[in-house]
Amino acid sequence: MKISIREICVICGLEWRQNARLRAGIWLAAFVLLAYLLMLLSDWKQALKTEYQNFTGQLARLEILARQKEWTGRVDIAKSLMIQMESRFWKANSRGLAQAQMQMWIDNLLKKKEIANARTQVEPARDITGYEGLWQVAVRIEGNFDPHRLLDLLRLIESYEQIVTVEQLDLTNYGTPHFTMVMKAYFQASS
Repeated sequence: MKISIREICVICGLEWRQNARLRAGIWLAAFVLLAYLLMLLSDWKQALKTEYQNFTGQLARLEILARQKEWTGRVDIAKSLMIQMESRFWKANSRGLAQAQMQMWIDNLLKKKEIANARTQVEPARDITGYEGLWQVAVRIEGNFDPHRLLDLLRLIESYEQIVTVEQLDLTNYGTPHFTMVMKAYFQASS
């Protein structure tokens, strides 16, 4: 037995007229739905108002900054600092040359400071995430610990003109005093 849409509408109309509880329930559901929609609109209005106030505050601060005349001087200072910092990067044409350059530099330092029997391990150059054309080369040095020589080595590394950072320094005194140092150098690709 099929019931058509017209018959369903007729039955619903009869139920609506005859059943007071159905009418009350539907009116209550409509009232709750309307109240919920009004609350959502109120929250949305408040969010828009807060966002508008934030944007007007930012605009006011930007207008104050735009009126300042020191910006051209600040640009010149920033450019000179950028050039100065870029000059502190090591330069290499390839990752392999960066690794070789680092190996030669650290071998010469160890020889200069007379740190004998030291083992070095230079990692392959890795890209620095977010910076195109910049590489990082990590070096691990292990050797016998002599406080004066190691201190002199650290001074040379710290005062070197190119950027080199000592990431880790471990000293052990089990039997023969021993040190392990991990440092990183930063290379810029030469073009």
